[in-house]
Amino acid sequence: MHQLNASIEAVVCSGVFVPMSKCARMLVLFLGMFLVINSQINFISSQEFFDLDDKNNQKMSTSSRSTPVITDFSISSPQLGDGISPSTRAWFSVDETESLLFEWSATDDNIDFASLSNAPGDTPSPDVSPFNYEWEITGGLDEGIFNPILTVQDLDSNVATSTLYIGVDRTGPTVGSPSLSYDNDGVFTTISSNDWISTNEINVSNLNVGVTDNGGVGADSYEYQILPNGNGWQSISSSGSSTISVSSGELTLQFRAVDLLGNKGLSVNFSFNVDNLNPNFHGWEIPEITTSTVQNIEISFMTSDVDSGIDSTNTIIEYGFDLDGSGDSPDDGNGWTTLATTTDESDKFSAIISGIIWELKENQYVILRATITDNAGNQKVTDPMFVTILPGIDISWDLTQLDRLIIRTGSGQVFTLSSTIISNEPFMDPFDATLQIAPADRDSTVEWTTISTETIPLGSMTDLEHGIDWTFSLTSGGQWDVRVLVDSGDQIDERDEGNNDRYLIVSGADGDQVVGIVSGFTPSLFSLMIVGLLISGIINRKYKN
Repeated sequence: MHQLNASIEAVVCSGVFVPMSKCARMLVLFLGMFLVINSQINFISSQEFFDLDDKNNQKMSTSSRSTPVITDFSISSPQLGDGISPSTRAWFSVDETESLLFEWSATDDNIDFASLSNAPGDTPSPDVSPFNYEWEITGGLDEGIFNPILTVQDLDSNVATSTLYIGVDRTGPTVGSPSLSYDNDGVFTTISSNDWISTNEINVSNLNVGVTDNGGVGADSYEYQILPNGNGWQSISSSGSSTISVSSGELTLQFRAVDLLGNKGLSVNFSFNVDNLNPNFHGWEIPEITTSTVQNIEISFMTSDVDSGIDSTNTIIEYGFDLDGSGDSPDDGNGWTTLATTTDESDKFSAIISGIIWELKENQYVILRATITDNAGNQKVTDPMFVTILPGIDISWDLTQLDRLIIRTGSGQVFTLSSTIISNEPFMDPFDATLQIAPADRDSTVEWTTISTETIPLGSMTDLEHGIDWTFSLTSGGQWDVRVLVDSGDQIDERDEGNNDRYLIVSGADGDQVVGIVSGFTPSLFSLMIVGLLISGIINRKYKN
């Protein structure tokens, strides 16, 4: 202070001390005080500035900390994928009322909270200290794809985020439209709905064409089952193609798609029918054919098929002519001729053979066969049927009548046999008729004895009949067989050669040999009784002798 006063009292200028006036001393004093006060103020201001700057530096140091680091954001127990990227999306087929569990963790000195958004279901509350590090969302789990976001924020408002990729799919995919085919004698043929086919296996394809999972996880494979008697659902690969064994019956094939989560879609039905049995053949109906036939010939057969039914458009009748009645096809050189057929509700198929001059076909054969096809394509070809073309003429005996059954041998008595030959149609040719006898008790070495042969003259059968009276007698007793034969020389080619003879029995009471000719009569019952008594008397007299 004294120094200051001293400084005020004098001013040294260039080493010369100059005394000051009182006013000047006052001014200098005031100026000095101002300088002292100002220096103190500046010191305090400077100290406050340094303190504020230090605080600002401290605050800036705190604000520059790193953001939180998310070390885990995951979803528990996905059925497919891990959710890290869209290509590895985590998929679930949970029910709408079930739960999903999200878990998280992060590192930071002062985490404030964590939140979950964009997840299915209701948005959960933020996870705050003390942290649970998880959210369990129950209910409201709609189907679709979701990208849940985890947000972690610290007390300094630093924020970190992470995204998961998940999907909820509990609906099966929609299968494509199946295409079915089968091997039809080396030609792969498409099967249409409700078709009848003949096969033991079918080919299915195109199940993967047009398949869609409607935004879901995607189709993985396919399944089929056969109704009504299948063995449950069977797998088909992701190619959507397979070979399936089938059996006879009216079948329904069901197809469905299965996605990567095992969800099974609605089934698609395809109905068709399998018939692996040939049609049944029940035989021909054929009229008699002769060389005299002039009208058309109708032939027919019966058939049936219990499964697919008869395909009338592909069922035919064929015919031809054969010379020897053997073999599998006509041998006259003209081969098979196909006839137009008609059918009725009972599956009787008929056809007309027309334009044939049957008179020229004597002793040949009509050969027939049928090719029967059912609606599944099964065919039955019948064995050849041979029909003899018979001669038109047939002659036989209409009347053969004796006037008596017994005579006394050696008495001159004779038998008279009246007979009538008939024909089924007029003809001009001559032919023979013969009368023969043989002992009734003969053995195989004894031949018939011809008594008489008559020639029926040319044109005698124009009126369809001709009468002959035969007379003969016996020269020895016993029973004798009598036979008359028409066409005995086989001059006439007949329809039926088995009706050309007629047999009778006569008896001789005594005598030596045959003579004969007389008129016939029909013996009455009374005559027969008398003859019986005579024979009985003769036999008794022989025993007495």
